[in-house]
Amino acid sequence: MKFTLPKCETCGIRDKSLFCMCKQEEVEHVSQMKTCNMYRKSQIVFHENAMPIGLYCIYEGSVKISKLNSNGREQIMRIAGPGDFLGYRSLIAHRPYTDTAVAIEDATICLVPKSEFFNVMQNNKKFYEALLQMICKDADEMETKLGNIAYKPVRGRIAEALVLLAGKNQFEKKEDKTYINLTREDLASLVGTVKETAIRTISEFKDENLIEIDKRRIRILDFDKLLYISSLYD
Repeated sequence: MKFTLPKCETCGIRDKSLFCMCKQEEVEHVSQMKTCNMYRKSQIVFHENAMPIGLYCIYEGSVKISKLNSNGREQIMRIAGPGDFLGYRSLIAHRPYTDTAVAIEDATICLVPKSEFFNVMQNNKKFYEALLQMICKDADEMETKLGNIAYKPVRGRIAEALVLLAGKNQFEKKEDKTYINLTREDLASLVGTVKETAIRTISEFKDENLIEIDKRRIRILDFDKLLYISSLYD
């Protein structure tokens, strides 16, 4: 499929990624060295246990990062969108990927070669410090996610997931309305429940006029109420 290769120096989502910490000459060099590919919905970006060859940066679309639990069921660890990096922890640790990345909608993803990523990381203090902060933030979010699965009711977890997904721009525009575009199965996997429970909870939110549904798309109508529900632990 032919498409115009995004240039890092004119990229509209650069300010959402750590490359906003880079100097102009660094950005231009990264742009020259990178490659870029389009991934169809459900296409795998990288497999668990594969060795990293570079840093993936999402330009358009969204990707789920998941792994199989002991029961063979998929557990989505996070949803990544424009400006997000993929696989950077395994890249830094020089180890195989611990999860699998799959496009959940058509996506355009850039790949910065490993050598170029380490060059920027080693020579740009601001980039390096921001990378450390991102790693710490990811660890904190994972601890929170595990705690929520253990103690927070499913209704609260789904409310929280909807608010976070909207805030992270995991949506599409349709008729001037903002919609989260995620299957019920993926939503269930993201919050650690079964599809049937996710469907029932989404229907409850719809009946309570908290959300609007168009096929599988979800539009939040009452952020404040969903935030309140997401904070409840009993």
